[in-house]
Amino acid sequence: MASLCIAALFVAGCDKPAPPPAAEAPATQAPAPAPVAAPVPAAYTPPSAEQLYQLVAPIALYPDKLVAQILAGATYPDQITAAHGWLQQNPTLKAGPLADAANQQPWDPSVKSLTAFRPVMDQMAGNIAWTTSLGKAYYNDPADVMNAIQVMRQRASKAGRLKNNDKLRVARAATPPNYTPAPDMQPMYAGPLVIEPPEELITIEPVQPDVVYVPRYDPQVVYDMPVAVYPGYAYAPPPVVVEPGYSRGQVAAVGALAFGSGVIVGSALERHGWGWNAWNMNWGAPRWRDRAAPPPPAYRPAVVYNNSTYVSRSTTVVNNVRNVYNNNYAGDRSGPPTGAATWQAAQQQEQLQQQARAQQQQQQQQALTQQQAAQNQVREQQQAQQEQARRQQQVQQEQALRQRQDQQEQARRQQMQQQQAAQNQQRQQQAQQEQARRQQMQQQQATQEPQRQQQAQQEQARRQQQAQQEQALRQRQDPQEQARRQQMQQQQAAQDPQRQQQAQQEQARRQQQAQQEQALRQRQDPQDQARRQQMQQQQQQQQQAAQDQQRQQQAQQEQARRQQQAQQQEQALRQQRQDQQEQGRRQQMQQQQAQQEQLRRQQEQQQAQAAQQQQRQAQQEQAQRAQQMQQQVQQEQARRQQQLQQQQQAQAQAAQQQRQAQMEQARQMQMQQQQAAQAQQRQQQEQMQRQQMQQQQAAQNQARQQQHQQEQMQRQQAQQQQAQAQAAAAAAAAHRRRPGDPNAPQ
Repeated sequence: MASLCIAALFVAGCDKPAPPPAAEAPATQAPAPAPVAAPVPAAYTPPSAEQLYQLVAPIALYPDKLVAQILAGATYPDQITAAHGWLQQNPTLKAGPLADAANQQPWDPSVKSLTAFRPVMDQMAGNIAWTTSLGKAYYNDPADVMNAIQVMRQRASKAGRLKNNDKLRVARAATPPNYTPAPDMQPMYAGPLVIEPPEELITIEPVQPDVVYVPRYDPQVVYDMPVAVYPGYAYAPPPVVVEPGYSRGQVAAVGALAFGSGVIVGSALERHGWGWNAWNMNWGAPRWRDRAAPPPPAYRPAVVYNNSTYVSRSTTVVNNVRNVYNNNYAGDRSGPPTGAATWQAAQQQEQLQQQARAQQQQQQQQALTQQQAAQNQVREQQQAQQEQARRQQQVQQEQALRQRQDQQEQARRQQMQQQQAAQNQQRQQQAQQEQARRQQMQQQQATQEPQRQQQAQQEQARRQQQAQQEQALRQRQDPQEQARRQQMQQQQAAQDPQRQQQAQQEQARRQQQAQQEQALRQRQDPQDQARRQQMQQQQQQQQQAAQDQQRQQQAQQEQARRQQQAQQQEQALRQQRQDQQEQGRRQQMQQQQAQQEQLRRQQEQQQAQAAQQQQRQAQQEQAQRAQQMQQQVQQEQARRQQQLQQQQQAQAQAAQQQRQAQMEQARQMQMQQQQAAQAQQRQQQEQMQRQQMQQQQAAQNQARQQQHQQEQMQRQQAQQQQAQAQAAAAAAAAHRRRPGDPNAPQ
């Protein structure tokens, strides 16, 4: 409150008109001593317009509220670095839990609000030199920084890159509703304008109030006009998802807008006073040119926080080299006002304000450092306790593991011994079984030898009988085959004269035809021709008769041949029936032999099965005895293992109870340490408040003293002027009373 009062008094003193010049002193009066000039710091030098464009190009197309958070957070580069490291240590925190955890940190509200936007935090922390320069420029000259943002938005809009889409809405700017300028804004640069505000102002806001999409773009090409990259700034390529209407090739070629996943900024982030809706931008009045006569505070460009001007308390980016009189005198910039005492008092007040502000910031920084040190100490103690508990738990786990391994090794050895004993017993059983099998085979061979001899004799007799039958069959078949061959030869011999007769007839016919043709050629007259025709008809009739006779003979021969073939077929059928009968007899004999062999094999199999069954019964009895013994051993072993497990469970329960007691003790110690740290923090805060109040009271007292001194100086000046006037009047009266003066009164 004291600083507010001092600032109000100072502004009121600056707004007063200059006092009228004093009457000129007579020549005889000694000149007043010149006041001692206070040291005037050098004026703040803002970046050039091109440098400002480079600074704001990476964020100029962000939504207004996010730009407000970035500009405010950039004034705390050290906190940006700390918050970025904290986010990397807590990658799983999101939404409400992230906001709750960030609220516990000793950071500025702007830095806390930026923790919801991890890519933006990565961008700022990864380019900390750029962040520091941006914060310094905004802290000392917010108007030019915000004008530069508007210029870049105008360029992107003209290039067709900044337009409405399903994630961002572009509109004309207006003063935020319910905006009240802060009365304690820090002094700012008041020199010539670096960047003129554009004729129109552009705002950017998310289409969905509760979901924010951060645009990603190449600041070198998105504005159409080439913009150099700020020295040291590292541009990250955009993600795959792009704005509707652009392809991936266009994104790579011209740097169009691209978007990552949306950030939900609903009720989860609004549970604290620094959430998304607490921030905004007041872009000021377009075409404000005359800074010698500033517009009303509501029309000055500024970041808005909770419906008021955001005032950064950072000591990192403060430019301690300031133009004092430019910040506090809005009149003639060529020099101080005529009233030297008033100007000197204003300088002293400004110096006092700067000293008080610097002390307050230093105290806040010290308190913050102490708080962080206390928190680090508590955290280190907690970590040490947790590490100790973890080591104890690890030792206990290792002991339990060794015990389990020893028990498992003992059980494995016992099992191996049992397996070896069972294998030895099994080998003995196998040896006994092999010996019994050999004896049984020898017995079976001794009993089967007479059967084999009898079977061999039967087989020999069968073969002899089969050979005799085949020989008799051949003897019966030989006369039949010989008669059949003789009959075929006779048939061929009977057919030979017929073939010869047919050949002779054909030859005679050809000779007769040749003679007739020769006689026909010799006779050329018609009578001969008629006779020849008659003769030809006779010859044709004779030939026809001969042919008919020949056909009859052929038909008779064919009939005889068919009868002979029928006889041959009948003989073949009789032979085939005999062969079939012989084959059926042989098959019957073979079936009888196969049945006998099958009966013999079945008998052998039955005998082998009986032996195997006896052997299996013996093996089953032995296996049952071994299984019973093994079950008894396993039951005994399981009983011992159960006892060991019960002992281990009891030990584990005791160790768990001990760990719980240690954890409870550590928790109580942690609570005590937290309570002590909180009490210490409260004491420090109360002490800081007392110191601030004392400083404010001292400043107020000093201001009163200065005011009293000013009043005394004014009274002294008035008394001096009155005394000078009286002295001048007395001198004039004395001059009039001089003797010899003709004008003197009588």
